[in-house]
Amino acid sequence: MELQHLLGRLIHSPEIKEFFAQYHLPQNPNPEYDAYGNLFWVRVNNEEKTIRCLFTGYVRYAPAYGEPIGNYNKEKDQLILHQITIDSENAPDGKISDINLPFGLNIGDDKTTIVQKIGKKLTGKTVSDYGSAYDVLFEEFRLLVVLNPKEQLRRLILFKLELYEKERIRLKAFLKSQNKNIDPNRIPEIQAFLSETPITQWCKRMAQGDDMFSEESITAVETALTEYVQTLCEAIQKKNATTVYNSMGKLVKKLNKINDKYGLIETMEREELCEWLNTLIRKTGLELADNVDITDEYREW
Repeated sequence: MELQHLLGRLIHSPEIKEFFAQYHLPQNPNPEYDAYGNLFWVRVNNEEKTIRCLFTGYVRYAPAYGEPIGNYNKEKDQLILHQITIDSENAPDGKISDINLPFGLNIGDDKTTIVQKIGKKLTGKTVSDYGSAYDVLFEEFRLLVVLNPKEQLRRLILFKLELYEKERIRLKAFLKSQNKNIDPNRIPEIQAFLSETPITQWCKRMAQGDDMFSEESITAVETALTEYVQTLCEAIQKKNATTVYNSMGKLVKKLNKINDKYGLIETMEREELCEWLNTLIRKTGLELADNVDITDEYREW
């Protein structure tokens, strides 16, 4: 069984037991609990730490990921696997020969070879002093490939997709079918919604002495929101659901830059902005599941 098919399985399932035995991982890891006594983020590593697994108990797993694979006794908060890391950093000579990687990948594969083996483009590039990393989305999991400065595979991480991520993928696949839901008659309501941005509350806090805000920073956010509503209304007029959806990503990236410069978005401001933006996008007629935060894909604040 390939590694990605282990995600979502119980720690005492035959498949996980076989995996643990094959790669000499401890069968009974020490439990970790959250503040409410629920099993949470229990780590299982081999001695060299070339294989690192992350488990969470059912109580925390099910709301985020859905039901686990196989039979489950709900009276027990059993551990379920949701992340696997394969890392060559601690391996002799930086090589791992005895671990069967998904898609026939090998540590040291170059970028072109990785793309050929997995059959998908590498997206979402991030860069650091240690090299680069790319995301690849599949139906049930996300693959993160980490390359060294020579663009050779040095680490990979498999993540079980959360329910909201699956919903986002499903939504993107059927955006064109939502063109009929986009209603130009709602444009006046959307334009009027500009008067309900969090900006009013931010100005009050600044007047009360909150030095996190400044006239310049608030104006920058206000301008971004105003310009966004104008762009959004143009997309609504064309009844283009894809453009409506994508426009939010462009706005969030702009807000990321504003916050990097001014640092005015903290927990309260994030909640206010997210609520306003998610309400706004749904006013267009775009149908989104309740658990989808449309800002989450690009938001850094």
